[in-house]
Amino acid sequence: MNAVSAQRPVEETNLVAHELTTETLLQLASREIGAIHVRNFYPEDISARFSEKAMNHPALGHYHKKYTSSVGRVYMPHIDTKWKAEEIDKYHNAALPSINDVRAMYFPLLSPVDYVRLLLQELWPTGANLLRLHGRTCFVGAFRVFQPTTSEFYPHNDQIDQETDAPEIASFINQLVANIYLKVPEVGGDLQLWLREPTAAEKQTILDVEGLDPASIEPPRVVLHPEVGDLIIFSSRMLHGVTSCKDTHRVGMAAFIGCPTPDKPLAFWS
Repeated sequence: MNAVSAQRPVEETNLVAHELTTETLLQLASREIGAIHVRNFYPEDISARFSEKAMNHPALGHYHKKYTSSVGRVYMPHIDTKWKAEEIDKYHNAALPSINDVRAMYFPLLSPVDYVRLLLQELWPTGANLLRLHGRTCFVGAFRVFQPTTSEFYPHNDQIDQETDAPEIASFINQLVANIYLKVPEVGGDLQLWLREPTAAEKQTILDVEGLDPASIEPPRVVLHPEVGDLIIFSSRMLHGVTSCKDTHRVGMAAFIGCPTPDKPLAFWS
C-alpha cells in the first residue's frame, strides 16, 4: 500500500450515514451501517485554532507500540495502562484534571468532545455517562496528532475488554469511536474501514505491535477523507486504519463509546 492515497477516496454510500440521529446511531451500534460522517459538525475556525494548541501542548506524548509510536496524543489513553497497577492508577488519577484542562482550553466555548457527549446523551434511548472502571473515573477527550509523512495507523481494532476486566464493561456489545477533525491534510490522512473484526491470529498481531501489514489483508470497504470540523463515528472493534499525511499534520479529538443494548446507557472514555 502506498503511504499516501493514490487518488481521492470514495465511499460505499449505502454504508455511510450523513446525519447523527437516534436512528443512525442505533443502526451503527447494530452494524447495519459502517459509519456516520457529519460534515461541518464543529466550526472550522475554532478547530484550526485549537489544532495548534494540541500540537504544542506540554502533555503531548506518543503511543508506545511499534506501529503507533510516531502518532502523538495529548493525555494518557487507557490503552497505555498495559494491565499494570501503577499505570492504571496514573490514568485514573489524571482523568478529571485532564478533562478539566480540556474544558479550560476551550472556555467559554464547548469542546468538540463535550458537544458529542451531550448529543449522544440526548439521542441514545437511555442516555450516556462517563465510564467508570472498578468504580474509578475515566478520562475522555484525547487529542491525536499525526506527523506529516511519518505517522499512520496500520489496520487494527480497539476493544476495552482487551485492556481491563472491570465489571462495568460487561454489558457492551459494541464499541464505537467518535473523531472530530481539527486539522487535516489535502492528501492522505484518510480513514479506512474494513467493516469486519480481525481474526484470532490478526488480533494477536495487533496486540503485539498495534497493527497489521496492509499488504497482508484485503483493501478496505470504505475510505473517508475528513475535512476540518467533520465528525466521523464508527465501530472500533472492526478493522480500521489511517493513511499517512502528505503535506501537513492531521489533528483530531477522540472518544470511545461503549455500546450496550438500547435499554442501557452509553459510556464514554479515551
